[in-house]
Amino acid sequence: MTLKTKYRLLLFTAIISVPIVLLGISVSMSIIYDFVFKTRNKGTPFHESFAYPTMLIVFFLSLCLLAFLFSKSINSLLTKINMLNKTIRDLASNERTPSTLAVGSEDEIGQLIQSVNILIERTTYRELELQQQQELQKELLQKLRHDINTPLTAIRLQLFYLEDTFKEQPKLVESLNEQIQYIASLTNELNWQSLDTMENSYIVQEEVQLTLLFETMIKKWSYLYRMQNIELIYHLEDSHVTWTSNALWLQRMFDNVFQNTLKHSKATKLEITIKDQKVFMTDNGTGFDQSHVSEGLGLKIIDDIARILQVNYTLNSNEEGTEFCFLTKKIS
Repeated sequence: MTLKTKYRLLLFTAIISVPIVLLGISVSMSIIYDFVFKTRNKGTPFHESFAYPTMLIVFFLSLCLLAFLFSKSINSLLTKINMLNKTIRDLASNERTPSTLAVGSEDEIGQLIQSVNILIERTTYRELELQQQQELQKELLQKLRHDINTPLTAIRLQLFYLEDTFKEQPKLVESLNEQIQYIASLTNELNWQSLDTMENSYIVQEEVQLTLLFETMIKKWSYLYRMQNIELIYHLEDSHVTWTSNALWLQRMFDNVFQNTLKHSKATKLEITIKDQKVFMTDNGTGFDQSHVSEGLGLKIIDDIARILQVNYTLNSNEEGTEFCFLTKKIS
């Protein structure tokens, strides 16, 4: 029943009930007086007896009762309106999102309550989505800072080495410039990636020559590996492997393998093999428990970038070492 129909019916009931109630009381009081009290009052007419003012009192009390009953409906409406007003104000405030309201009727007020519930649910979803995006942005910024520290470490070590061997090692200057450019590229990524998550960002897809990419990366990492007495072995069984991907993001992904091997594996050798459109990176370190992979930030970065770039990879680790195998879904 609509609110309009309900209050039309209420008004009609009020108009009809008042004369019916008054007439009923008047007739009832007159009959009771005639049968019970008239003979005791020596035939005194009804309008001259004590029953007449009593009837007027009953009239007044009955009208008050009717007014109270009809006002209950108005009060119910006002209570719902006040509840909606408070809920909307709570929703607009910076405090917690209010709970949904119970819908007790199908009239316009009930429909309004349903609309407010939809607004509450929508607001709750948006707030949770925003909170999740903020957490993802925070995590991404942390990952990018972690990646930036990798070439910075190489720069610091090479600068120390260059103090005595600058004239004898001119290639280190070229390597240093490449790493500085790499940091600049990561900084640009930080500027626009911080505005959104990796999943919502546009990553330029291009043809990437894996041989050239790894030659550059091996030049960058060879000095650090040599300083830590780790042998870096590069097997190139297929010199024409090309992936449709993004060179910078691939470099970030493979850099984390280099860094994990350097810092955590306690390995003496890292072998890189490119064959059958796959990239194998194997060390002979102590390995780790793969059930705790999520605790390593570098491994999480590898997993995230591989997912975004649509690169399938497998990870096998035991006491004899760790092996990564990468294969892209997009091969040129």
